[in-house]
Amino acid sequence: MMRAILRPFVRFPILSGGVLISLILLGIFAPIIAPYDPYIGDIRVRLQKPGIVSGNMNQNNYDLIQTKDQVDEMPEWMRAYSTEDTNESKMTIHKGEKGIIEFYMGPGLSFVDENRNGTHTDDVSFDIFSENCLGQSKNYCPKPDIKFTKVYKKESVGYIEYVANEDIVDDLNDIISIDINAIRGDTKKWPWWPSGLHLLGTDQIGRDYFSRLIYGGRWNLSLMLITGVVGSIVGASLGMISGWTAFQPNGRWVIDEIILRIVDITSVVPILLIAIMTTLVLGNNIWVFVIILTLFTWQNFVRIIRAKTLTLRTLEYVNMAKISGASTFRILRTHILPSHLNDIMVIATYNCALIITLEAVMCFFEIAIPRHWTAWGNMMKLASEYWNYGEFSGTYPYRYQMLIPSGLVIITVLSLNFLGDWARDKLDPKLREFE
Repeated sequence: MMRAILRPFVRFPILSGGVLISLILLGIFAPIIAPYDPYIGDIRVRLQKPGIVSGNMNQNNYDLIQTKDQVDEMPEWMRAYSTEDTNESKMTIHKGEKGIIEFYMGPGLSFVDENRNGTHTDDVSFDIFSENCLGQSKNYCPKPDIKFTKVYKKESVGYIEYVANEDIVDDLNDIISIDINAIRGDTKKWPWWPSGLHLLGTDQIGRDYFSRLIYGGRWNLSLMLITGVVGSIVGASLGMISGWTAFQPNGRWVIDEIILRIVDITSVVPILLIAIMTTLVLGNNIWVFVIILTLFTWQNFVRIIRAKTLTLRTLEYVNMAKISGASTFRILRTHILPSHLNDIMVIATYNCALIITLEAVMCFFEIAIPRHWTAWGNMMKLASEYWNYGEFSGTYPYRYQMLIPSGLVIITVLSLNFLGDWARDKLDPKLREFE
């Protein structure tokens, strides 16, 4: 049953190849597709579900009526205990009058229209501190009855226009505290993207999860291609040289022995141990990790390519090339290498799948790969720390942030293995005969 299900994936590379091509295209065009900067977040909107996301920007104890001493920034506690001139008339905003609340937002913040009704007036609400200004009694500082009519921003300053539904008297009901739905706007890469919209929510420090997934694929596939291609070239070359010089006279057999001993030494040393040691000495350096993976991905090629080369070098067409005076390089390139293409393809896809899996393991141990990088392994590591978030309510709303990158790793590894099996069947003449 399982064999029948997997057979289309092996015989036809459309599905597995399509997955890999899609991931490669996403990685190449990540700066265009990703709507947000994957490395910048807003801590006020951390761990939010998919959809419209916003955080509360609190404007605490804003005076609707500012007297001269308030303008001069006299501390509130001094004004509360100062003696007022009883002959000075109270300042009042009469019912029906309009006013403007002005406050500093900063260049990175923007308003968020959560219900998408085209206005921000309903995104402003009174904070609970409006009924208890500066810890004083509720009767001393009641919340005024005002209606917000317009909310907008110019440069780094926010403005809220309002209309008084009652008389607002200085030192009686003129102090308010409000919350505004806002989010960092400087993380958006494209102005046309709806403000506050996060397709897959935000992570632990308020970064867009969808953008990090796209950039994570770019990083994982780049690491896979660099180490896989370099490892394939080095391993296949050494394997053919080792097989060609094995048991040869005039001391050429020494080359084979040296290559095999290097393979033996590198095979018995655990790659995790090497990665831990280099991390302790050099720190989390990504290029050190690339070099480590490259040094440990060529071993599988050497033994397999060497064994097959020992057989190929005894064939008649190879002997005829020797008699005709062809150089060793020409024989290896023209007559030996084409017979190894199917083996190289299968081993290369296996190594690439191993690299992606190993990267995820390294991230869990926080070895070699910086924690802030947008690698899928890092995303799984960070999401695992919040696996039981929502335990008391039984909702666990953020477990998908662990499952999505894990699923992408599994799909990529399976696609690589299926593609390798298909390439082996198509490139091997003996297997084509069975078809």
